[in-house]
Amino acid sequence: MNKTQKHSAEAVAHARLAARAAELSWIHIWAELTQDPEKIAATLATDAPIAWALAIPSAAAGGAYRFLEGTSIDGVRNQYEGLRSQLEIHGWEPIIEVRGSWYTMWSGVSNIKTVSTGSIAKGQTAVLFPVGGDGILGELQIGVVGRYPDGTAPRDDGKVPVRRLGALHEHEDYLQSLRRGDVDAVMSAWRDDAALAIRDYNYDESKLLNVGGAEQIREYFTKLFDRYKVIDIQIVNRVIDTWFLFAELYWIVEDRKTGRKFDFCTADLTSLDEDRKYWVGTGAGTDPIESDGTLAAAPSRGKEAFA
Repeated sequence: MNKTQKHSAEAVAHARLAARAAELSWIHIWAELTQDPEKIAATLATDAPIAWALAIPSAAAGGAYRFLEGTSIDGVRNQYEGLRSQLEIHGWEPIIEVRGSWYTMWSGVSNIKTVSTGSIAKGQTAVLFPVGGDGILGELQIGVVGRYPDGTAPRDDGKVPVRRLGALHEHEDYLQSLRRGDVDAVMSAWRDDAALAIRDYNYDESKLLNVGGAEQIREYFTKLFDRYKVIDIQIVNRVIDTWFLFAELYWIVEDRKTGRKFDFCTADLTSLDEDRKYWVGTGAGTDPIESDGTLAAAPSRGKEAFA
């Protein structure tokens, strides 16, 4: 097989994995439309750890958004039982769709029925479905955080998309802060009352980190950079909207204690407040794979090409 054939084969292999990830995600959506928590939970993978999260206002946090969570099939089923007593989903229309080899990300519109009144209204959200071998590994949702109380999103309809360009520039700065392991700079992007539900890379096994408030988020990144030196971070996929951003990142890191090097990917949804501060973030990640630390591409030049 020559180099061109090899690249073509790799493209097809990726496409087949992406198609399977989307299929598993749609199997879950069709189960959601039955309103049956048992059928919904049956779409979860049985071959890997589960992580489910949804951002909602928390009375315990003074009204700040915090994440509901489920980390087992029973736990996720219980969450759906509670949600379906209040809301039902009667349709899903994805407007933005990113099909990765190990996840599907959608931003789209649901038909939502309020059980107590019977009324049905459309609402937009963004969601991430990481997948395993026989089902989704969970549903990670920012809900409506970043949208206004009336359901609309910040507008960006001038001659150029100023708000989204600002979010792009700030995300490039954020990536540089991650590459440097600069906790103070990382935290400057987040609100004081932010919430985070992501894979915790301070553990070898897959584990959901679910924290609220800047102090706890700072603690996570401090521990992460104490454990790993970041060799490089590259963008795999990125979507920037007026109220959220999505980024799949490819990390190369070095364990500071052992010197061993690892590669892994993360995929995260992050909502933006009026000032484009990061409000809530949720996502998933692949298992670290030991590597030689070789860069996949030249280091990012950040905003050098920006106007």
